[in-house]
Amino acid sequence: MRQLVNTEKMIAEKLSDKTFESYALIIHHKGEEWVYTSEDVDMDTYFDAASLGKIFPTTTLTLMAIDRGLLSLDDTVGKFFPDAPADKRDITVKHLLTHTSGMIRKEFHDNVADRGRESIAEFIFSVPLEYETGTKYAYCCTAFLILGFIVEKALGMTLDVAFEELICKPLGLTRSCYLIASDEPNAVNCHHNPEVHDIRRDDNNVSRMRGIPAGPGGNYCTAGDLKKFVEAIMRRDERLYGRRIYDLAEQNYTEGLPVLDLKRGYENHGLGYTYVNENCPQACPLFPDGSIGHDGYTGQSFYLNRDEDLYVILLTNTTRCSAKKYGNGDYTPTRQMRQDMHRAIQNDLLVK
Repeated sequence: MRQLVNTEKMIAEKLSDKTFESYALIIHHKGEEWVYTSEDVDMDTYFDAASLGKIFPTTTLTLMAIDRGLLSLDDTVGKFFPDAPADKRDITVKHLLTHTSGMIRKEFHDNVADRGRESIAEFIFSVPLEYETGTKYAYCCTAFLILGFIVEKALGMTLDVAFEELICKPLGLTRSCYLIASDEPNAVNCHHNPEVHDIRRDDNNVSRMRGIPAGPGGNYCTAGDLKKFVEAIMRRDERLYGRRIYDLAEQNYTEGLPVLDLKRGYENHGLGYTYVNENCPQACPLFPDGSIGHDGYTGQSFYLNRDEDLYVILLTNTTRCSAKKYGNGDYTPTRQMRQDMHRAIQNDLLVK
């Protein structure tokens, strides 16, 4: 097997300058595979998935529900929340998946979740839309909170149960889940706050949900489980959903739309997935146009391209390390780390 000299040098550089301390990197290309981990990490080590949870599992469960006829892209918020205000009632599942709903993220107070999901939805619906639905793109965790609640209603089970029953068991995933013990021994601390005590989840709103599984993240994944999931997507595994749904999900739905907030993301989007093109410097040029994937605030990502028989899974604690170095939770160093790693891999695999 070839030695990936540039990749190994980049890992050493990122460890040396404390861009990350803990990591797992899996590279698959044309039948070859390379796995790199830090000394404290194995294939069963938990990482806070953060926004990887938007795909693994929320988007996947949404597409499953659509494939089974339990949900439609054209189903509206009003169908599932009849008391939603008029400006939110006609937002569709498609709008939620593509971050074109008009909603933007708002932090809620600790007591918002006291009455459960309906109380959280009520708070989200009370916030005025930032733009007319469907006219702009704005990456939005809040939209995926609502999407998660809709999927639970459509499937008739909570996200954590659906994740276990419909994804983990069929694909043979053994560890990934929503809640882990505060003293879990085989877990990387990905939280950006210096003192986290018993709080594992990095997202403030998700933490305030007090154990209610959240559509935008808050779950934990391992390199071993994520590898099985990505490989299932690569081969269009119909244990998840049918080929028609794969084709439907992996199109660019936001091309040409004005971007509301460049700081929160300017990539194009499929159904849930980031759609890779020149607007996704974190993944290209290693991944050609039309590739798909997603990243997470805590330092996680995966991208894949079937035509190139290529995928890369990267799990790190970069955002925590960045916060310790610079005293804030700026996501820019995490994006740059991802871009640097993918460029190094490209130099090893694709540059002649």
